[in-house]
Amino acid sequence: MATTDNSEANLELGKKSNASQPVIIPKTATDLQKIKLQRLIQNFEKPVIIPERRKDKKVLEPPEFVRNVMGSSAGAGSGEFHVYRHLRRKEYTRQKFIEEKAGEEVLQEKYHQKVEENRRKAEERTAKKRAKRIKQKQKKSNAKAVIKK
Repeated sequence: MATTDNSEANLELGKKSNASQPVIIPKTATDLQKIKLQRLIQNFEKPVIIPERRKDKKVLEPPEFVRNVMGSSAGAGSGEFHVYRHLRRKEYTRQKFIEEKAGEEVLQEKYHQKVEENRRKAEERTAKKRAKRIKQKQKKSNAKAVIKK
């Protein structure tokens, strides 16, 4: 049965035709999310690709020997200023990255110290309560022993 009509061929294969589905225009972000979820639910066998987390940006280390040192003085040629500006911007970006990394490390260290302190305090509280429970049990057992005698 060779037909040239695509809609009939799609219906024969068990596929829905695009003409029969109404076009929904999302008005809000929630509508868009709802449409995407409905599409995912319809094709639940299709694998979903979850993107990986972006890696930290790597900044190149400065060269060890800078042979062509230039400044921002007025004596530089007109073409050299753009090169200087580019190098300056690159260096500022590198310094900013280093400062951000140092700040992150300080925050991480503070966080780990806080977690360790909280764990230590919790351990102290549980040890104190454990000692209290043991003491109460010993008092009960001692009282029972005295009653038996």
